[in-house]
Amino acid sequence: MNSDELEDAEKTVMARLRGACRRDSPELIAAQLADIAPAPAAVDPPGSIVDRFCERLTSNGASVASVRDRQEAVQEISRYVAQRHAQRRVVTGHDARLAALPWRDGGLLPRFGTATEGDTVAVSWAMDGIAESGSLVLWLDRRNPALNNLLPEDQIILVDRAQIQERLEDLWRHDELRNPGSGPRGVMMVSGPSSTADIALHMVKGAHGPRALHVVIIGE
Repeated sequence: MNSDELEDAEKTVMARLRGACRRDSPELIAAQLADIAPAPAAVDPPGSIVDRFCERLTSNGASVASVRDRQEAVQEISRYVAQRHAQRRVVTGHDARLAALPWRDGGLLPRFGTATEGDTVAVSWAMDGIAESGSLVLWLDRRNPALNNLLPEDQIILVDRAQIQERLEDLWRHDELRNPGSGPRGVMMVSGPSSTADIALHMVKGAHGPRALHVVIIGE
């Protein structure tokens, strides 16, 4: 390509760019926007919101149990821990909801604080459940250490049935999340046990967190 052809090509490209970048009049923009039809409303899949939440969790590799109240929740925790580890010790945060559990009714020995290397089972309480992804939303602060969701081999998460939401956007109903400085230090979402795969798709459990996740849904 000689210099004249190169110059002509450059002029052509610049002309196209100028044409693409020209601004339409406000009237034309308003007319174009009016011609755009509204998007159809999202249709919720069949089944109850709790059923969809449980289905997503199990497909993500978690186990799920439903109980009526906190006393049954403690019994379920005791059953799970004894079956998996043949012991009764768990670590849990200083969250008031966890502190109020009737631990002795299940013969459990909770240690309140931050998980250490020797802890095998941690119990946390989710602020919300998200049905569309099977996620549990955990607020992190001094009473709910992040390490409790990462370090132990097994994680048990409690969630109130009434706190299971349809979509992730529903989280913004919490005023604390909309107002800087009034909410938690962090938010963690857990959708199943920790897992990763290498280039050959060999699945490895527990690479970045607990190897197993057990979710206990509380409420009628």
